[in-house]
Amino acid sequence: MRRYRALLSAPRTFPAPAAAASRGRAIAAAAVAALLLGTAPPAAAASQQDSPPPEGASAQASPSGEAESSSGSASGNPQALPQVAEFAGADAACVQSSSAEVSRTPWTEVSLGLEEARGMSEGSGVTVAVLAPAVAADGPALSDAVSGGSGEDCRGYGTLLAGIVAARPVAGSGFTGVAPAAEVVAVPTGDARTGAVTSGEIASSIGEAVEAGADVVLVGTAAWEAGAALSDAVADAAAADALVVAPATTAPQGESLPGYPAQDPAVLSVGSYGPDGAPLLSSPLPLGEGGQTARTDVTAPGAQVMGVGPGGGHYVGGGDGTAAAFAAGTAALVRAREPGLSAEKVRRRLTATALGAVLGAGADTVGRGPIDPAGALTGSPQAPEAPAAEGARFAAAPPAEGTWDRPVTTAVAGGAAFLIVLCALGAVVLRKGRARAWRPAAAGERISPDDAEGVGPGPEPR
Repeated sequence: MRRYRALLSAPRTFPAPAAAASRGRAIAAAAVAALLLGTAPPAAAASQQDSPPPEGASAQASPSGEAESSSGSASGNPQALPQVAEFAGADAACVQSSSAEVSRTPWTEVSLGLEEARGMSEGSGVTVAVLAPAVAADGPALSDAVSGGSGEDCRGYGTLLAGIVAARPVAGSGFTGVAPAAEVVAVPTGDARTGAVTSGEIASSIGEAVEAGADVVLVGTAAWEAGAALSDAVADAAAADALVVAPATTAPQGESLPGYPAQDPAVLSVGSYGPDGAPLLSSPLPLGEGGQTARTDVTAPGAQVMGVGPGGGHYVGGGDGTAAAFAAGTAALVRAREPGLSAEKVRRRLTATALGAVLGAGADTVGRGPIDPAGALTGSPQAPEAPAAEGARFAAAPPAEGTWDRPVTTAVAGGAAFLIVLCALGAVVLRKGRARAWRPAAAGERISPDDAEGVGPGPEPR
């Protein structure tokens, strides 16, 4: 706890987060994304919260994670996209407005099966509050979707989250929000330049969101320490039937910490996975000194995520906040399709219909596993509190003791043997009957199969 208190008391100016993903995972993630986007995989890629390029540099990132110059990409490849980061230093330059767009479908659309989900619901009539430093609604994808937005979003992160939730379809764009018919209420939360936020600021913004009539409250950036006011705000939201969705972790200084209010059981806590399907959190985070670990309910895309940003163009971002945005959009789909479900039942629906086991990860890092929007729209909760089993590689060899059911197997084998005997007897009768032209033997007539064909009519009966 001393480390968390020290972070809380430190000045609210943060250095740019350091890259943390391993080279192997980065290459795998970029390769999968490249396969979906049709681009060549790069030699290496950055992590979910890459540091912005040094001042004066022109390197940008494509949706596949490939570093390219600002002059664009080679013919046939998607145009390079600028990156947005959740946190930045106090002296860092703001993200530049961009109109660059990619017409190809991003990997997140395929991973979540959003086309199928939108065929059942688009979130109409549902309001999602986005708690972020700012949301710029100056692009065509968000201009009629956001209320309370500002004309400037220094970090671009709030705009990215709002777009993930409810960006409208735009001609020539491959990106559409999870719930394109939902309404977004922007609630300014945290420092507009650094992205830093306290539990008190989140608590106040949750209260504003509830007063605005939000059905779903997306906490874009988590606090790293709990507070009584935050707990009260979550309880008030639950009483108002508003579902709070929050990032499972936060990393203001590059090191992942348990996020708040995600540790509250009434909140849908969301972790991240990359284009390769692997969770970005490699091990559970300790929670205090009692041996407990930070809780995660489900996971969603949180690396190499393409979305809209300031100016209406496409940007690339990541972090548990983006994952929470996908979950919040999914909650909007469910609430629109089944308006009678309470916020708690929606939370249970999303956890109960998650995809389950993840290779190499336990329930303490991925919870119930990746969300399934289409499944959430068609399924119903079945033992939602049971955690997902740890993933394991497929083994072709069967268990040594076998897996057959003795009574069923015995009955099938016995029936098959009876049919074989019956068929054999039938074959003998058929052969002899054909040989005698199916003429019945007369009384006292002796006949064998060898002379059956030469036998004429039998003697007249007496």
